[in-house]
Amino acid sequence: FLMQLVGSHLAHDVVTRKVTDVADIVTRRLLKMAEVKFGPAPVPYCWAACGSQGRREQTGVSDQDNCLIIHDSATDDDMKYFAQLATFVCDGLNACGYVYCPGDMMATADRWRQRLSVWQSYFRMWIAKPNEEAQMLASVMFDLRPIAGDETLFAELQGDTLAMAAKDSIFVAHMASNSLKHVPPLSLFRGFATIKSGEHRNTLDMKHNGVVPIVDLGRIYALKGQ
Repeated sequence: FLMQLVGSHLAHDVVTRKVTDVADIVTRRLLKMAEVKFGPAPVPYCWAACGSQGRREQTGVSDQDNCLIIHDSATDDDMKYFAQLATFVCDGLNACGYVYCPGDMMATADRWRQRLSVWQSYFRMWIAKPNEEAQMLASVMFDLRPIAGDETLFAELQGDTLAMAAKDSIFVAHMASNSLKHVPPLSLFRGFATIKSGEHRNTLDMKHNGVVPIVDLGRIYALKGQ
């Protein structure tokens, strides 16, 4: 499928969006299968994607990055249900080729399977204390996109968070500083600065030195535009 899209000489954003569409469809199907297996969800929830899937930029080798936003009325027993659901879906995605996230940014991790109020507290903390870890987590989680479930949960989280972040000039300044850690692969004389050693010697890292700087800066302009 990917080779056919590339071979058709489609624009890269068209290719990545179509590839991401497939991941979205697979995720929704797995969630329906999980609800057949474990029964209907006891409270509303929203399955959201972050990272490349959240930005609709997936390629043929993208891993999975996802989380669960759960209604605050969920009991401890309800949370056990969502742990089962998350395991079923993430295992299914891995079986379909969307490998587990090496950084464990998945709904199977307790940290990323929480009630809405907990998610709101996460973002308040990241914005109020933008240390290195907070900047990294905020960068990933600002790319959240609802995939299935009750999207009002996501809308409430997004609305509060964007308003808070846009008003905090210190947080935005830290985000800008963090974005400058990845730079275009240009040498002193404006030639290409390739990797100097290792198995990828004399090649360019188009992700970390190409896509990431653009995404990081785009995220900051989006925040300031709120």
